[in-house]
Amino acid sequence: MDKTLALRLTRHPVIATLYGPELVEEFLGGEAEIAIVANFELRKLGAVIKSLVDANKYPVVNIDSCDGLSQDKGGVDYLVEIGAKGVVSTRVATIQRAKKSGLVAIQKVFVTDRSNFPRSVAALGQSEPNLVQLMPAPMLSYVPAQHRKAMPPIIASGFVCDRSHVLDAIKNGAVAVSTSDQGLWRLSGKSLRG
Repeated sequence: MDKTLALRLTRHPVIATLYGPELVEEFLGGEAEIAIVANFELRKLGAVIKSLVDANKYPVVNIDSCDGLSQDKGGVDYLVEIGAKGVVSTRVATIQRAKKSGLVAIQKVFVTDRSNFPRSVAALGQSEPNLVQLMPAPMLSYVPAQHRKAMPPIIASGFVCDRSHVLDAIKNGAVAVSTSDQGLWRLSGKSLRG
């Protein structure tokens, strides 16, 4: 994992998920350092990424949720050009392109039951992402410890609604959680450890 990202995750293991422009100002005014930018119009994305980088934040783009980028092979190159630091995607080819382009690659994995988990792990072996965004977060406790240890570092996401959910995810091996719950963005690594 990128050393800058690892340090940021240590200080603030709650990643802000910004579903649209209305959450950007709230995030910029807070202490959380990393944001997953999702559901933005392509024509507004460059300005948003610039504002985050200028504020010393670490923007990661959910490429699958941004119209005009998700199916475009040039989408990853565009994100590099506008200053994004990373990409979130469910697609193996996108993760591979992101890594080749020098972006942090986060593969999103949905665990709906035990039968689809082996396929997800196989896809991770193929794409070799820097991190895994595992959804929903409560499923993390059901993933056997040996599987968690074999995976890249995990970001738990989905149904992270209060401090206890953040603590549970970290106790079960996650290096971070991602959430759109603005009240959780202020939690620091220090406050979670103490």
